[in-house]
Amino acid sequence: MLSNNTVFSGFILTLLVVSADALADDLAEFDPLTDGDFGGFSLQEDIPVALTAARLKQPRAEVPASITVIEAKQIEAWGVRTIPDLMRFVPGIFVGHGDDQNNRAIAYHASSPNIMRRLQVLVDGRSVFKAGIAEVVWDDIPVAMEDIQRVEVVRGPNAASYGANAFLGVINIVTKHPADTQGTTIRFRKGNQGVEDSLVSYSGSVNDDGYRLTLQQNADNGFDGSEATKGRDDWRDSRRHAFASLYYDHRMSDQTQLNWEAAYKYGNTDIRKSDFDVGYPDQMTRQGFVMAKLIHEFNQDHFSHLQVYWQSDRRTQETSSCTSTTSLDPSLFSEYRANPDWTSFVALGIPSIYADSSADPDTLNAANYLVGGIATNSLTPEQVEQLIETNLGVTYNLEQSDLDAAAAAFGNAYNGSDFSQLGQLVCGTGNFNVREDRYDIEWQDTIQWTPALRTVSGVSYRRDRADSLTYFQGAEHNDTYRAFANGEWRALTHLVFNVGGMYEEEDSNASAFSPRVAANFLITQQQSLRLVYSQAVRSPDLLEKKPNYSFLLRDLTDNYLNLDSGRFFMNQVPDTRDLDHEKITSVELGYYGKLPELNLELDVKVYKDSLSQLISNTIALNSVYIASDTKMDVKGVDWQLNWQFSRNNWLWWSGAYVDAAVRLGDISQLDDKEIGRLSKVERRLSAQWSNNVSWHHDGNNWGSTLTYLWHDGYNNFNNNDGDYRRFEANLTKTWSVKGYKPEVGLFWHHLVDDSKLVYSDQVYSVNDIYSFRAGITF
Repeated sequence: MLSNNTVFSGFILTLLVVSADALADDLAEFDPLTDGDFGGFSLQEDIPVALTAARLKQPRAEVPASITVIEAKQIEAWGVRTIPDLMRFVPGIFVGHGDDQNNRAIAYHASSPNIMRRLQVLVDGRSVFKAGIAEVVWDDIPVAMEDIQRVEVVRGPNAASYGANAFLGVINIVTKHPADTQGTTIRFRKGNQGVEDSLVSYSGSVNDDGYRLTLQQNADNGFDGSEATKGRDDWRDSRRHAFASLYYDHRMSDQTQLNWEAAYKYGNTDIRKSDFDVGYPDQMTRQGFVMAKLIHEFNQDHFSHLQVYWQSDRRTQETSSCTSTTSLDPSLFSEYRANPDWTSFVALGIPSIYADSSADPDTLNAANYLVGGIATNSLTPEQVEQLIETNLGVTYNLEQSDLDAAAAAFGNAYNGSDFSQLGQLVCGTGNFNVREDRYDIEWQDTIQWTPALRTVSGVSYRRDRADSLTYFQGAEHNDTYRAFANGEWRALTHLVFNVGGMYEEEDSNASAFSPRVAANFLITQQQSLRLVYSQAVRSPDLLEKKPNYSFLLRDLTDNYLNLDSGRFFMNQVPDTRDLDHEKITSVELGYYGKLPELNLELDVKVYKDSLSQLISNTIALNSVYIASDTKMDVKGVDWQLNWQFSRNNWLWWSGAYVDAAVRLGDISQLDDKEIGRLSKVERRLSAQWSNNVSWHHDGNNWGSTLTYLWHDGYNNFNNNDGDYRRFEANLTKTWSVKGYKPEVGLFWHHLVDDSKLVYSDQVYSVNDIYSFRAGITF
């Protein structure tokens, strides 16, 4: 196998040779007097354009960012089932899986895999970011792959255009207009690993209005787990989700258009048990949204839009749990915030000794002496520290108030003769239910002032609201006010500047301004060098900033505290947090070129990103220490190539080299295990080297696509030694029969290595995953 350096060097050499030859030819043919008019709203059809980076329709050579555009034909050719699967084809983006809520994780360059919270994701301009607990749950996005017209991925900070959470980039999903999908489409997919998908979509028109109704259901069984063999599923992480969506386009006049969309989605996601769960805390989800966009064109140089939407997400997650009765003692609730490690020892450590019927007599005697001494106030904090260190090898820093709280808890367990009730378990029901709502209104105005200058600007208001007895003890909300502007100025025929920024003011966080400055030097009409400087922030969400987080067990079994319901001692409140915006400063030097004589499109980016005030800790009930003080420096190279090397064949090659270095902040409150975990959590999802090569052949009513994916083992964490490699093949065949277009397809996914994806149980017990698809359009 070729070494990494050999592969990379070969790529750079090829790039230089191709670019030099093409540049010489283009400069020889280029006439600035005839070919120099690159601006305005009208663009030649053969010039690739992008819409997302600056909120302007721009030729790719003039876009002030690195951007990947995936069209519907490529989505169809690759045969992917989900949006995360599609993101594997984007350079520098890594797709993994969280280890807590059974949600796929997508990161650009480097980020924690547990919560997808640093990429903004839009569907037709609507953010699908959760309102209260910042994350993107990919199963909850009601959009069918068949309805997607294009996906634009801005690879790099873009808060200047889309605000906080466009921290590492933006994924913008643009759906097809109903006029482009007239008729009925029915599809069904069946495969191993529990894959079972179905789709019915109908598009029609009434007078000048167009509409589309889509019904879809997706299901699969997820991973098999590290202990499974021969296709047996030992890892409970399956999912079943379905939705109905409606798109309606109404042309009010020649200058005014009204679009509105609505959807309702429901689903079930399996969640594995925690240490306290008796039953499975599976998630039942219900989502819905309504969005309207009014677009008015004043003239060919001036148009505006007004966009309004409401979306609601409801998650029902009931659980049956058992824990020590001591852990529900009210005297330990406030003590946990004063000394969390000591409280965990009192609430769980000591009771585990009494609950162990096979406990060593010496251990039990030592526990009785310790508990009795604390309960009778006959031991000093120094004596307790010494006893615990001698017998358990654990060090605590105690004050008399810590012993007083423990004495109250132990005293409640005393039955008149001993403390045996400390071993009592109590069971009950609880939930992690939450409802999240978002109300958003935005006005945007685009003006072409002169042939050399145009601007886009606007204001918006958004209210995010979350309601949960577990996470917030009721409802919390955050109001965000935004003002943004971006100016594109053609200073010279071959030099375009883009300058823009977003100012945001929030209830829950300090105000922030995110700027971007970019210069594009146009070598030809379709080739450019770009230099981009940008800054962005990510605002802490409501659970990070305003938690009132505790777990209530109801309908308790008999217990010595005589409680019908009780709160688990672990809890989090706002005064335990001092979190600031996450920040990033990014500098990139890039090249974009479309070389018509070669039918080749090429983009290369060299970058350096400095990230600070990162919140790397998992936001969980047992997260004792949460701070925004991690720093990370990321540098490297992204590349992507799209080559139509013959009429019926195209090649896609994307890849990245990522060098990430993490620096922790204050570690004085962390033990060695937590320090080690946090040192690698921000890089766990990243591979240093990654490549994705795909070849598509378009035959006569049939097509074949072969793809090879290679990552170098996700930084070899969790004993994940070796590479992560896989082949994919997608074969399709269509017919035309009297207005009907039946089709069949076969998708095959072969894992070359047995490496886990990110965590030890994220692995399949078979190396071949396949599915068969059939459908008809009429």
